[in-house]
This record gives sequence, C-alpha cells and structure tokens, in this order.
Amino acid sequence: MTAVGLATVLALPVGVAAAGEITNSRLPFSIATSGSAEDGDRWNGPGSGHARACGDVPTSDLKTFSGYVYQDKSFLPDPQIASTSRNYSSGYGCGSYGGTTTGGKYYTKATWAGVPGSRAYGYVAAEN
Repeated sequence: MTAVGLATVLALPVGVAAAGEITNSRLPFSIATSGSAEDGDRWNGPGSGHARACGDVPTSDLKTFSGYVYQDKSFLPDPQIASTSRNYSSGYGCGSYGGTTTGGKYYTKATWAGVPGSRAYGYVAAEN
C-alpha cells in the first residue's frame, strides 16, 4: 500500500466505513508492541445475513495478526462467527463469511505481534 493509500485508510474518522465495511466495526491498533483488543462499539447484523473479518497492517514484516467478529450475547459466552489470520506483508485481506441476524449485536476483536520501533498501524474491520 502506498503512503497515500495508507493515509486514506487510517484517516477515516471513527464510525465512518470504507466501501463494504460495516459502520463502527473498525478497530485500529499499533504494532509497536504486541497485544489484543476488543472494540467497544457494537453494531447490528447487516441485512446481507453475513459478515467476515478483514484487515491490513501496511508493513513488510512477516509477523501475524488475527481479526475476529463476535456476536454479543450479553450474559452468555459470545460466539465467534468469523475470523482471519494474515501476515503483515500479505496486504489487505478477509476470511470466510459467518452468518448474522439483523437483530443481533456484533463486534470485532484483534490480536497482533509486536514489531519494536515500528510506527505502523493496522486495523481489523467487518465487511458484509
């Protein structure tokens, strides 16, 4: 991804989705240290009846990140409905679709490997 493309991807305001991306599903993260995060935003299941986890970390490093879509079940364990796992150097990509319902609430999670000294940011989002 070019520097202009990276600026475009990372410059989107919170709550604004790229084409195909489900609004409020984007979870950005810094790869300077390894970590994991759960997005605090919850979104309704898309009318398409499915969603998939997608993401990108724009660097040539061979380390890996994973992205997940979970259904928020309130007082029950949250089932994982979709996931992707990619090398940073692979560029943008998505996993397989998982089923959703329009009445359900969903959120994204991410785990990533750290690259000390890196200033790169990645993200995980859901697409329909």
